[in-house]
Amino acid sequence: MINFISNLPEGLRTGGFSAMSAAAYAALRTRDEVAYIGPINPAPILLERMSSKVRRSIGSPGDFFFFSPRRLSAIAREVASRSRSDVRVDFFHGFTPWIQTRPRRPYFAWCDCTFRDYINIYHHRANFRQSDLARIERLEASWLKSATAVLFTTDWAASRAVHHYGLDPRCVCSVGMFGEIEMPPVDAYRGDEEFAFISTNFEAKGGYVVLAAFQRVRAQRPDARLTVVGDAPRTTRQIPGVTFAGYLRKENEEEAAALRQLLGRARGLVLPTRGDIAPLLIVEAGYFGCPAIATRDFAIPELVEHGKTGLLVDDPRSIEEVAAAMERLLVDGGEYRGMRRGAWERHRQDRSKARFVDRMCTAVFGSANA
Repeated sequence: MINFISNLPEGLRTGGFSAMSAAAYAALRTRDEVAYIGPINPAPILLERMSSKVRRSIGSPGDFFFFSPRRLSAIAREVASRSRSDVRVDFFHGFTPWIQTRPRRPYFAWCDCTFRDYINIYHHRANFRQSDLARIERLEASWLKSATAVLFTTDWAASRAVHHYGLDPRCVCSVGMFGEIEMPPVDAYRGDEEFAFISTNFEAKGGYVVLAAFQRVRAQRPDARLTVVGDAPRTTRQIPGVTFAGYLRKENEEEAAALRQLLGRARGLVLPTRGDIAPLLIVEAGYFGCPAIATRDFAIPELVEHGKTGLLVDDPRSIEEVAAAMERLLVDGGEYRGMRRGAWERHRQDRSKARFVDRMCTAVFGSANA
């Protein structure tokens, strides 16, 4: 039996991080009995939160209060009290919340990146006291070094953890990912000139750039359309050809069906993100044969082979570059058909559920039995 320890509710699948949590939980259950221990997510300590915000309001760096010593201790106590004692392995989804825990049995940890990379990608490092960030990074590195194995979704993140944290590369591996969406039996695309932009953070994922790029494209291709799913701009004024569809949650069957229909008819997924690691959406779109336009950064080149399964842009802030990529996908011909075929075949083969389950279980059960 395994303790699966998470800060997320069981069954949550909307959003990349929660979808991959559900995927790992389901994968482990194919080989053993798994006890879901979660969500373990105590509230931040109000006084610490206020103190950090006051410092930042006067121009001084604050502390990363979400992982303060007191909150980490509270998490560790809850993990100890809620975990089952009659198991042989602990499996932690994520890294940083658990770095003050002291597991009594072999443990595995799985995440998409380290806290160090998380700060650099999703925050401004200068907003926080360097000594506080260093405290968290030291604790995380030490905790990961004691794990039986440290698992990542990408080679990019795994290699950076080895380099920055001094982890033993023999204990670090990438198990990949798979899309938390049903694969269609055939490519149902019928030639629509519709693009999809899907995000939970409109600005960070490049939404404003996509809107501006689309308007340039539509000036030349009046049949072009764009559907925006999820987070929306602050004002959703009417823009010719643009539909704001709101959130399409996978937990809701009607909304999940609408998402599948969109990916099935989309000419391309546009995601010039400035804050990401390996967007699961690219994999899910690929299941439908939908090529992606994305950033040539982070682990994204592991998911998008330029000119073969989609297009990579060098500058995600460049409206001109994103528009040119969209126009390139609108050209009917062998290149576009090849990208659809490449996305369809490679994501289904390399990032299928069966492939993920096999790699995850080999990493956990192979190491646990070694």
